[in-house]
Amino acid sequence: MTGWPPNWLSSRRITAAAVLGLTLWLIRSFMIPLIWAAVFAIANWPLYRRCAQHAPEALRVHVLPLAFSILITVLVLGPVVFAFSILAGQSQAWLTEISIMDQGGLPAPSWVRAIPMVGTRLADAWNDAAGAPGGLSALLSRVEGGSLLHSLQSVGNLIAYHTFVVAITVVALVLLFRRGEALAELLARRIDEQFGRLGAKFVGVAVAGLRATVHSMVLVGLIDGIVMGIIYATLHIPSPIAWGAVTGILAMLPFIGYAAVAAVSVAQLTHDAAASALLVGALGFAVLFLSDKFVRPMLMVKGARLDFLGALMGTAGGLQTFGLLGIFIGPMIVAVGKAMLDEWLAHLRPVPPTEP
Repeated sequence: MTGWPPNWLSSRRITAAAVLGLTLWLIRSFMIPLIWAAVFAIANWPLYRRCAQHAPEALRVHVLPLAFSILITVLVLGPVVFAFSILAGQSQAWLTEISIMDQGGLPAPSWVRAIPMVGTRLADAWNDAAGAPGGLSALLSRVEGGSLLHSLQSVGNLIAYHTFVVAITVVALVLLFRRGEALAELLARRIDEQFGRLGAKFVGVAVAGLRATVHSMVLVGLIDGIVMGIIYATLHIPSPIAWGAVTGILAMLPFIGYAAVAAVSVAQLTHDAAASALLVGALGFAVLFLSDKFVRPMLMVKGARLDFLGALMGTAGGLQTFGLLGIFIGPMIVAVGKAMLDEWLAHLRPVPPTEP
């Protein structure tokens, strides 16, 4: 049995490991933006390379990386800001309606009394609670007090953090686009030296999985937006095109599109349209559930070289483990793991003997 190589623990390796560990610890706050920049750069690299081939040298070195980074930022953040502005406006409208109705006691909607067996009791209990001194008015006054100030502070901290993430991501994205070719060649050379053919194969699987994830998100958002827009228009929901766009934008991320459907359902309930609210909720839940659990994994199967179950586990497991970033890197990790397992199993299969 052979032991460790005699020079495996040299002073150079100890020093290099210590410096590398200290560097990673110092830049730990920047790791998330750097990973986001790498995700966007890899996903959009074919399009960037195609544009760079037709651009002059001066533009290709300085202007094109910055322009492409800003364009990606606008295309990513613009729809998100639009969607949340619609939701914020709807929330403000709800608060205004609640304040107006509360002055008159906020009576129970007619659909509550129409509930079989328990509707009358629920409506009477609702009306008693609404007219009580400690009812909705007291609740609103508490919300408008210290809890509102705490919520504003939390929102301010959230905005400041994400502004920092976006700024660092844009800067890193410019540098990656500017030096992407040289960096890719260097990494390919080192991977080939250390791991050979299999290293390049696994890197290709990871890149294909990441791009398939991004493409599936865009297609799922487009499909959900169109389908839900048609449903909203059929059920005579106000501003069906705007709400369809909001649903599609939020549905690009798993489980987030339900917020738009819930907002539309609640808005219909506040206007005494219980049947419309139930239809929107049921149909919206069905459409988004099918998209998240079936359409999204099916779109990822070919590009990420994953079957349906692998794509589903990569998306859901990545979201659970790494949060929003895990939606992108989860399927990529599962795809690489599956490729490694397939390679290992292929080497375990006995080679059939050749006949003389």
